[in-house]
Amino acid sequence: MKSKLILTLFFLLALGVKSQVTKTTFGLQYKPIIPAAYFNSTEVIKHSGSYNFNLIPKYSNSFGMVVRHKINATFSIESGLNYTQRNFSLAVNNNDLNLADVTEFGMRSYELPIQLLAYVQTSEYWYVNVAFGISHNVLASDIFSYGAESENYFQNTYRKNEGYQALLANIGMEYRTEEKGHYYFGTSLHRPWKAIGKVFPEYDDKTNIFNDDSEFSLDLLGNFVTLDLRYFFAE
Repeated sequence: MKSKLILTLFFLLALGVKSQVTKTTFGLQYKPIIPAAYFNSTEVIKHSGSYNFNLIPKYSNSFGMVVRHKINATFSIESGLNYTQRNFSLAVNNNDLNLADVTEFGMRSYELPIQLLAYVQTSEYWYVNVAFGISHNVLASDIFSYGAESENYFQNTYRKNEGYQALLANIGMEYRTEEKGHYYFGTSLHRPWKAIGKVFPEYDDKTNIFNDDSEFSLDLLGNFVTLDLRYFFAE
C-alpha cells in the first residue's frame, strides 16, 4: 500500500509539472555495498542455549543501468534495472561442544527503482543532487551452504518469495559536460519495510542435533548503504 501510494504521487507530480524542455539520458552505475553500523545494516547476533550465532554482511556490490527523464530545470525522474549481490557469513560458536565454524553465502536480487531527483547547480559544471523513491526487488533463489570446517554445520536461507519493496534515499554530486557526458559520485540508502528472508542454521553430528525442527532463525535484513559511481552518456 505504501509503495503504491508513493508511486502514484511520483507519477502525478511528473504529469503535473509543465515544462517546454524535457529530455532523457541513459547511464551505467556501479555501487559497492559497504557494511555499516547505521540503519540496521550491520551484524545480527542471536543465541539459543549454548549456541551463539553471528550473521555478518560482507563486502557486496550492485550494478546496472539508469534512465533519467528531465521534467524541468530542478526535477527529474530516475528509473532503471540493477543486479545486486549481497554476501554474508554466519558464524556459530558453542564452547560446550568445542564448536567454532562459519558458513558463507550470497543473496542475488534484481531491483526496479523509481526516484524523484532534485538538483541544484553550484557552478558551471557541478550539480548537487538529492533523490527519494522506492524500488521493487525480486530475490533469485533460496540458499543452502555448509560450514567451512565441517558439513555437520549448515544453513538454509529462505527468501521472501513475492519479492519486497524498499525505501530509497540518495545524495551526491555530478560533473556535467555536453561532450564527455556526466560523472556522478554519491551515497545511497536501501531500506526495506521488513526482513527479506530468514536464515535457519542447523548442526548435526549424529550425537548433538540443533534446530532440525527449524524453530530457531535469524532475520535476513535487506538494509544497506552504498557508494554510487555513475556515468551518463553524452547526448
